[in-house]
Amino acid sequence: MEAGGAVDASRAEGTGSTEDGAVVPVDSGTAIDAGGTQDAANAGSCTPDPLHTGLTAQQTGVSVDAFDCPILQWAAKYGEPDPMIFKAIIYVESRFDDTSVACANDPCGTPAGWTTAESGCYGLMQVVPACGDDPNDAGLLPNGQPNLTTDPSASGWAGSIFNPEVNIEIGISGVAGNRTQVEKQFPGCTLDQYTMMAVGNYNDYGSTKSCTVYNTAYDDPVITAYEQYAAAAGYPAHTY
Repeated sequence: MEAGGAVDASRAEGTGSTEDGAVVPVDSGTAIDAGGTQDAANAGSCTPDPLHTGLTAQQTGVSVDAFDCPILQWAAKYGEPDPMIFKAIIYVESRFDDTSVACANDPCGTPAGWTTAESGCYGLMQVVPACGDDPNDAGLLPNGQPNLTTDPSASGWAGSIFNPEVNIEIGISGVAGNRTQVEKQFPGCTLDQYTMMAVGNYNDYGSTKSCTVYNTAYDDPVITAYEQYAAAAGYPAHTY
């Protein structure tokens, strides 16, 4: 995080996945029963799930509904008004690849005692532990460096930056922190404008200049995915 910056990732444009491509329907027979209660027979699903689309990310073959439970959980915890926007952010950042590692430009530099490999962008929401202020030190080891465990069966997985539960909390808390900041910096904007301002700052902190001048280069592809997901889910979409 840059000095005085947003909670979590302050990142240069172009982080995360850069491939363009559509999302396509999954087999109608594989609908996920998927907010609230985990369905043990359908890992990654919740009941009920207002975000359920029945779509899969074409580039990775991953169901875009696979991480709805933590999205709903953390959006509610951090008071975010539109959980569907986070599915769209995940699409833009990683195409739902929870193992994704990108951000070769190390946007927050390499903290003292860290390696270059520990200073990039990780997981579904391409979070950057080097930027600091992860909620409750989520995704960090006791020494303050990132937990980069990739094996879900390993003892360190529960606290790994790659664990979707951890990764999504960090990302959503980052957007929520951005929202709080832009609300103070630019009073009088609408709720949806604040969402777009906060999302734009998630990609490029400080890019928001007013209620109507923000990081559209990042927000536009997020909105494109958002609108497709909302239509597929029958979700009451915001008009960004």
